[in-house]
Amino acid sequence: LMKDEAYCQILKQITGNTSSKPDSCQRGWRLLYILTAFHRCSEVLKPFLLKFLQDASRSQGVVFQGIARACEQNLRKTFRYGGRVVPPSSMELKATVAGRSSKRQLFLFPGGIKRHLKIKTCSVALDVIEELCYEMGLHRLEAVDEYAVFLVTERGQNVRPLNKREYILDIATEAEPVDSDYSLWFRRVVWTQTLKFDNELCVTMHYNQVLPDYRKGLMNTLPGGKVSEQQFLQISKLSALQHRAKDIRFTPSIHELSEYIPSLLFGKQPPQAWVTMVTQHMQQVQTLNPHQAKAQFLGPPTLLTKYRQLCSLSPPTPLTKYRLFCSLSPAHSAH
Repeated sequence: LMKDEAYCQILKQITGNTSSKPDSCQRGWRLLYILTAFHRCSEVLKPFLLKFLQDASRSQGVVFQGIARACEQNLRKTFRYGGRVVPPSSMELKATVAGRSSKRQLFLFPGGIKRHLKIKTCSVALDVIEELCYEMGLHRLEAVDEYAVFLVTERGQNVRPLNKREYILDIATEAEPVDSDYSLWFRRVVWTQTLKFDNELCVTMHYNQVLPDYRKGLMNTLPGGKVSEQQFLQISKLSALQHRAKDIRFTPSIHELSEYIPSLLFGKQPPQAWVTMVTQHMQQVQTLNPHQAKAQFLGPPTLLTKYRQLCSLSPPTPLTKYRLFCSLSPAHSAH
């Protein structure tokens, strides 16, 4: 009842406004914009409120068409997701009162790739996931379900996945006082859908997520502690592809190979032997551009199969937290 009363008081201000102040009605609309983002009205008032907002947004010549439409969208999202739960920061309130209803928020892909998205008052994590997936050429609902947004604070020591229904500005408002350097990361968490190789951002994102785990040797098994000839060849090819993914054509140095090859495997033969094997593969990958090299790196079915198995560890262990931190680190970005 108190919420309905608040709605009715604001509606009275914007419909029967007799104030001498020229911005009184405008301020009423902006207050309604905030209220619709945080609180539901009753089911009794809902159809009448929605009808009022729809009429205001569609009426020709009405000054407040835009904000009426935004209020309607806020109210529908509040009924769908529950409404904002964290009081808005002073900065957000000032922006809303000034008529600014969105902010640019930074989201990071594995490897430190940056994307700035326009976040509105009622944007939830699902909105972000859908927009970033769309940019990667992923439009099916099943594909979107395989990605998540993570809140990272204290330089990666605290990592928390966001519920898809959580409001981004709630997260930002809570995180800012605790850690002004907080970050929001986007990554894949489930691996059932096939990889889309024709989208450059999609390939780069997955390459940057898989690469740290591969280099740490988390996807290699050595029966009896021995490396087979086939494994030597595959590791050499993957090393050549990593080098070409950096848009380098000349033969990698021993130091570079020690970074490309998991340390457990690198010591299985003399460094010069690795150079010889990788050089042969470099000749085969010369014609590839960096995007094609990354796609081929992800191409071997066994590689992604092992990665899926690695990601399916349950319950979470220190290893999964370590893997997440590594895949988020910009140090692992493919240049």
